[in-house]
Amino acid sequence: MTYGVTPFAVSLTQIRKVAGSRSKSIYRDLREEFADELAEDREQVEEANKDDEFDPELSLERALRHLIVGEERWDYEGAKYGYAVELICSFYGEILPNDHWSGISLSWAETINDSLLESGVSAETFSIFGHLFYRGSPVEIPEIDDFPCIGYVTFSEIPDALAALTDKQLSLIKGDDGEKIRVALKQVRDWLETCQRDKSDLVCFYY
Repeated sequence: MTYGVTPFAVSLTQIRKVAGSRSKSIYRDLREEFADELAEDREQVEEANKDDEFDPELSLERALRHLIVGEERWDYEGAKYGYAVELICSFYGEILPNDHWSGISLSWAETINDSLLESGVSAETFSIFGHLFYRGSPVEIPEIDDFPCIGYVTFSEIPDALAALTDKQLSLIKGDDGEKIRVALKQVRDWLETCQRDKSDLVCFYY
């Protein structure tokens, strides 16, 4: 099965300020912006809850309200809060081109991740899994059991990450898939360069 990465250039300071702001006006603005998406999710949740009143699903709209207005969160609904964080990033940030990261399997992402590590880049400096997939949400939410995977690179970390993705470093990646891997990593470099130019952070969602 294939999924994709959705990257955002966005200020983590802004995102963290919104989450828990207790601002009903901010919540109202986001609810209006994403009215169609929230309505579609709400209908699906209402239909699902007809058959399971003892273990109800949380709607994306309520998850968004919990995050912003500061209401008590449902511990077993981490995924919905993850998608709510994505809505906040979409509202305040810029979605970046992802044509080389759209429709990719987790195994292919693992191949890219391993190739970067095998080229000599330490996981602490930068890795696809460690930073972009499995680092976790930049704001505190309940644990996510499955998807979305969330990761981020802060503005202060971008110089080291870019140093790991130079043409010279990427040229060390060999093998039959070497060129495809290098192209994918160059797009990650583009994301980081955009964030550096705009003085933003990078947040990614994989699902």
